[in-house]
Amino acid sequence: MNVNAGKPLFSVFIPAYNAEHTVQQAIESVLAQTCLDFELIVINDASVDSTASIIDRYRDNPQVRICHNPQNLGVTGNWNKGVELCRGRYVARLDADDFYAPDYLEEIAAMFEHPANPEMVFTGVQLEFANGQNRFELPYRDNWVKSGGAFLPEVVRYCPIRAPSMCVKKSCYQKLGGVRDDLKIHHDWEFWVRLVANCQSVGYIARPLTHYRVLNAGGCTEQAIDNASSPADCEIWLNNLENGTLPYQLTDKQLSLLKQGMVDMVMAFAVFAMERGNTAAVDKHLAFARTLMRQPVANGSMQAWLYTRAAEVYFMEGGHFLKGWRFLLQSLRFGFPFPGDNRHLKLWARAIFGKKIFEMVRNQTVARSRFPYSLEN
Repeated sequence: MNVNAGKPLFSVFIPAYNAEHTVQQAIESVLAQTCLDFELIVINDASVDSTASIIDRYRDNPQVRICHNPQNLGVTGNWNKGVELCRGRYVARLDADDFYAPDYLEEIAAMFEHPANPEMVFTGVQLEFANGQNRFELPYRDNWVKSGGAFLPEVVRYCPIRAPSMCVKKSCYQKLGGVRDDLKIHHDWEFWVRLVANCQSVGYIARPLTHYRVLNAGGCTEQAIDNASSPADCEIWLNNLENGTLPYQLTDKQLSLLKQGMVDMVMAFAVFAMERGNTAAVDKHLAFARTLMRQPVANGSMQAWLYTRAAEVYFMEGGHFLKGWRFLLQSLRFGFPFPGDNRHLKLWARAIFGKKIFEMVRNQTVARSRFPYSLEN
């Protein structure tokens, strides 16, 4: 392939804010791609550490374009600016703390050649945890290409897409107006729903071609947990859907799936908030989840799961037994969440026998008792 002869096939952009420890690995992972038909745009978002000087080392590379923002634009501002700067047919956004496998672009290019002409392609990822443990996240076992309409229910329910694994035709960004800046944490989820609802086909590659770091200290996800941004974003999104102000509509069934997905997401954030000791954020997340579950979308099993999970959140730490008991007793009104689910038994063990015995039970059974629609994968 001719490198950067005219417009490149791919444009990859890396927004970086105070990423001195990781941005070089991200850049090098792009430059090491086996597919050479790309440009790389690195955006320094007014960093106050050594990020700018690290980025400037690549200024003489003909495939790299450097941009220094005079003021911090944040996640969505940089996302939209990066897309605007891209000249390639296909656009990929790589966060400064993530990195690609060497054949990411090559595999993506092959999938875009599929006869169904997919407009967006995403891959599995390898999750990189702060404690050094890694694991694959492959939401589907096999490669596939399917219509946007067929994939939409899965996006609204599970949101199986990790943003750094996604590559999108630039024409789709131009058609849909970019990423929303009024959503603090779910801007990517809303954009994937909007994109899938308006595209003909989507491709998936069942390989972990992107390395995704989880919950780095000070990251936007931690801030969203502490600030309870998830419930606020969900309310804005649902109000937009109700008012018909978005370039897509959801059927009643799809809207029901979206609300169930929101409950999953909010409850996951509630767990993280409890782990961080922020009980005020826990209360806000649980209150919003309960509000959604009172709506007609909730069946008995979903209600039972919500209250059981809420009890589990409060039983995680000492000093919250009364709240845990209250939610656990409320869950019994709806029976067991799902056939064979032993979470109730674990929680009763926690409540009656104390944390030590509960942890023994939990460690042996947690892998078999996940809520079947959980976003914790």
